[in-house]
Amino acid sequence: MYGMNLPIVHELFLRFQKEAEKAVRRVKLLINRITNANTDEELRKVVKNLDRLSDILCSVIDTAEFVRTVHPDQKFSQEANRVYEYLCSFMNSLNTNRELYQVLKRVISTPSISSQFSLEERQVAHIFLRDFEKSGIHLPSSDRDKFVQLSDKIIALGRKFTHSQILKSTNIIEVDASCLDGLHTGLPTKNGDIARLSTKPWEAQMVLKLIKDENVRKKMFIASNSATKEQIDLLENLLRTRGELAKLLGMDSYSHIFLIDKMIKNPDHVQKFLRTLADHHRPKALTDLYLLKEAKQQEIKCKELPIVNAWDRDYYTEKIKASSTQPVAPISPYFSVGSVIQGLSRLFSKLYGISFEPSEILPGETWHDDVRKLDVIDEQEGKIGTIYCDLFNRHGKYLNAAHYTVRCSRRVDDDDSARDIPPDMDISETEELATPDQGVRLHGRNGRYQLPIIVLTCDFARPKEDGRPSLLSLVEAETLFHEMGHAMHSMIGRTNFHNVSGTRCPTDFVELPSILMEHFVYSPTVLSLFAKHYDTRKPIPLDLIRSHLKARSQFSAMETQYQILMALLDQIYHSTLAMSPDFDTTAILANLQDTVGLFPSVPGTAWQIQFVHLFGYGAGYYSYLFCRILAGKLWKQVFEKDPLSREAGQRFREEVLKWGGSRDPWLCVGKALQDEKIIVGDSVSVSLVGGWVDCL
Repeated sequence: MYGMNLPIVHELFLRFQKEAEKAVRRVKLLINRITNANTDEELRKVVKNLDRLSDILCSVIDTAEFVRTVHPDQKFSQEANRVYEYLCSFMNSLNTNRELYQVLKRVISTPSISSQFSLEERQVAHIFLRDFEKSGIHLPSSDRDKFVQLSDKIIALGRKFTHSQILKSTNIIEVDASCLDGLHTGLPTKNGDIARLSTKPWEAQMVLKLIKDENVRKKMFIASNSATKEQIDLLENLLRTRGELAKLLGMDSYSHIFLIDKMIKNPDHVQKFLRTLADHHRPKALTDLYLLKEAKQQEIKCKELPIVNAWDRDYYTEKIKASSTQPVAPISPYFSVGSVIQGLSRLFSKLYGISFEPSEILPGETWHDDVRKLDVIDEQEGKIGTIYCDLFNRHGKYLNAAHYTVRCSRRVDDDDSARDIPPDMDISETEELATPDQGVRLHGRNGRYQLPIIVLTCDFARPKEDGRPSLLSLVEAETLFHEMGHAMHSMIGRTNFHNVSGTRCPTDFVELPSILMEHFVYSPTVLSLFAKHYDTRKPIPLDLIRSHLKARSQFSAMETQYQILMALLDQIYHSTLAMSPDFDTTAILANLQDTVGLFPSVPGTAWQIQFVHLFGYGAGYYSYLFCRILAGKLWKQVFEKDPLSREAGQRFREEVLKWGGSRDPWLCVGKALQDEKIIVGDSVSVSLVGGWVDCL
């Protein structure tokens, strides 16, 4: 990748170490240049040089993160992990470099300099400033030390919290063996008339879905959702420590810290969005719940509609699906991996004038023979980037689909890198640290640009030995469309600055392009581009798509209501309540289940300790719902009538994709929707979005 061919393990180790060491030396030269900037000319370049500094580090860090995650050789992965941790530690030290911070503040507060900034440059400057201040750099020395201590404590508690779910002990429940009709005969361990059931996730799910006896389901639900005092204390310690960190930074809560640079801006707006959404969506969810009540009433033969409890949900959902769903022919023969990739290329050609061309792979360039390389070609600008596709499963490979940015786009012809080198530096070191301009000139654009390189990884079934291709389920096809949505954002969002290119944008905006792409999978017009039987070449019957979509969407409103509840829980846990002396995560969850949820809270349970996203996505769990609604609205208003429209594609490209993270997301979405009320991005805008329940 980008010239880093990896022919043998030893050479990789040496190359990775050398690239990391070179990156640090280059960055130290830039730090020296930035902190010694005194003339207006040099001060004018401070933001550009900070962005270059970030790009130098991220180009190696991002490659190392990717390699440590996906490379099949553990030696490669371990070396990449060492490089990753070394450079991340170095980068963290820069976030507390007061000299860099003071120079940046001086530049931003000097009108004769900052008035010359482009909108993009101003955005980048303020992103860097916020990053510094989020690290407590503006605090007195003693408070900065405390900030570091609290940050380290949060990381340690978060890792322990996440790891506790991996090592979670399994409970055993004992039930009457005669009550297990419907369960696989090999699942329970029997001792005479008593059966012993494990609370392992798979086994618990089978019991909750298949066992008719309500008492058994209840017993399993409580046992599999219980928690020890130590587990609850661990979570509450994590949440309180985040609250302490917020207080140290002069903020009301951790949510205020997290949301300050997000699209939705503050906790009040998130609450308004989620509460509005919950109110508008609840009737749909209650319709799903009514079906469960009817099914339970019919089974237990009672006159009144019964209460459906949490341990009833999966059982009656499965029962209704089994009775109402007609056998549906398989859909995967119409979705071979090759045809889906070809269909995406044709779709992007229609929408954006962009297509894929297979590219030759040099010896040692990739990490596995499965990998395919695609050049991304724009009909006006020529080659605009590269996508490596690693799509098939194999032993030891990371299971989840992912989009990795190996290199961001940015303008490079104005780097002025010669001034980084001190005049007294040894000539051999000067040559080693020189950064030749590797950018390309694009038709219709000024300057030269570093082109983006991204990797898409999936876990699809491998092609058969008899020559049959890898065939995708509808969900897998949707996944590939989703990841390609991220890829197009990376390819089209080629900004002047690395720090706002492509998918480097707020977390409550970044999923918009990818979720939008999911809608195209179900369009008959789009399917006509590629969905043909791999053997007969017959086009996919539309009734088949409708049948699969209907089966998949059954009870989706109930699931969405659950997602709303979890997003609200995340916000409350990261609110000012976290610092209250009587902060009780179990009581908060029970209250939310009884007021917003569909099923009554269950005494003796503490499901919150299984909500591991509270660490990685703390205060940001609402983002997926928010992006889902925005994407649904854009689909309905811009693309649904003609999903192959170049006019619609260009509108989305010009108003959303091309900006990366360099423009206010509300302005991007509002312009794409041609809605002035959305452009404002205030509480009214948030309420409007929360009311778009039909766009979920």
